[in-house]
Amino acid sequence: MDYKDDNIAVIQLIGQAQLGDQQSMNDLAQLAEGRLFAYIYRLTLNYDLAQDLLQETLLKMVESLKNLRRIDRFWPWLFRIAMGQVQHYFRDRGKKHMVQISDFSKEYLSEHSSQNRNDGLDSLIRRELSDAVFQAMTNLKLAYRNVLVLRCFEQMSYAEIADQMDCKELRARVLFFRAKHSLKKQLSHQGFGKELLLVALGIFGLMTAPAKAASSAGAVSAASLDVGFLAALAGAAGTKLGITIMSAIAAITFTLSLENCIFWFVLLCYISVCLAVVIYTQL
Repeated sequence: MDYKDDNIAVIQLIGQAQLGDQQSMNDLAQLAEGRLFAYIYRLTLNYDLAQDLLQETLLKMVESLKNLRRIDRFWPWLFRIAMGQVQHYFRDRGKKHMVQISDFSKEYLSEHSSQNRNDGLDSLIRRELSDAVFQAMTNLKLAYRNVLVLRCFEQMSYAEIADQMDCKELRARVLFFRAKHSLKKQLSHQGFGKELLLVALGIFGLMTAPAKAASSAGAVSAASLDVGFLAALAGAAGTKLGITIMSAIAAITFTLSLENCIFWFVLLCYISVCLAVVIYTQL
């Protein structure tokens, strides 16, 4: 989905709304509604809940828009408000971000997964993969769903994601790497290999897209999944493979004699880089 035209309109409306123009404020809320609902729905995976939180977020937007200093950061700012509403909902109910699917949501998702798509998949395979990816997404941490949605469906840069999450860009990249790895793991538990990750994300995008955007919502590029070598290395350090490798290196280092320290240090650095490349390409 291309948001460039919407962004131009949004910037114009914000300027007028901050000056007190009520019609511009109404138009801004209407323009933001579809994209904002899709974001909240993909976080909560509950259609009815998403509708409620959408209205609360729009109300917060109207109340706080005058405090927005950087108009070009409108979407990260708005999504941060929405994320706060989602977290507040779960925290108040002690649900620890557990997803509860409403009957309407099940029917809505079933209808979308059964529709014919030009994706080369048999209808039965598409339905099975749709069920698998939806279940996989429900099992992810809320923070993981958030970063996947922002990067893959909202097409945000890592700098914009970091702004939404109020963190450093490297932290946003590492979190995305771990979210991607976690989603692959969840899919593998249900019999789907990592090569289907892009297809799975595309199907999830189609299943959860607003009706008017469904035709283009499933396009997730391979480039959007790249985080860079440094972030991948940092992210891999927390995986079982990364922990095993680092533990082995630490054990070897501990047993080295002092006189051979420099030689072995250089050698271990080289081995670490080689192993990091393996981790980067495998996860």
